[in-house]
Amino acid sequence: MANELNHIIVHCKDRRQSAAFLADLMAAPAPVDWARFTQVNTSNRVGIDFADDLVTPDAINRSHLAFLVTDAEFDAIRTRIDDGGIRFWADPAMSLEAEINHHYGGRGLYLLDPGGTVSIEFITTPYGDEPEPRNTIASQAAGPDNRP
Repeated sequence: MANELNHIIVHCKDRRQSAAFLADLMAAPAPVDWARFTQVNTSNRVGIDFADDLVTPDAINRSHLAFLVTDAEFDAIRTRIDDGGIRFWADPAMSLEAEINHHYGGRGLYLLDPGGTVSIEFITTPYGDEPEPRNTIASQAAGPDNRP
């Protein structure tokens, strides 16, 4: 039998707020409450179940969700980020604010959910077999992707 990811639980401070935030960014269907979880479904039918009562807020370890999106989807997400005044970074350490990366010839960015416990990454090109050197993280100096 092939292994297929069906759903994952992500701990956060406010399950409905975090789920709505992600669904809005992705233009996904509205999240659905399932008992103590609020679920966002991805296009490949993996459910992301947000939970806010299984771990105390001070004990939550930051989760990371990475989404492979098309160039058009990335542009639409970027517009929603800009329109919402949402902070984003080019790198997972969140040191290059308001920039995107160009790993493996694509585009990528990171942001946090409203509670600051879920790191969300959007990329247009999957990672290659070998990691790129970290000094290539910074975005290009000019162009529409580097809007302030």
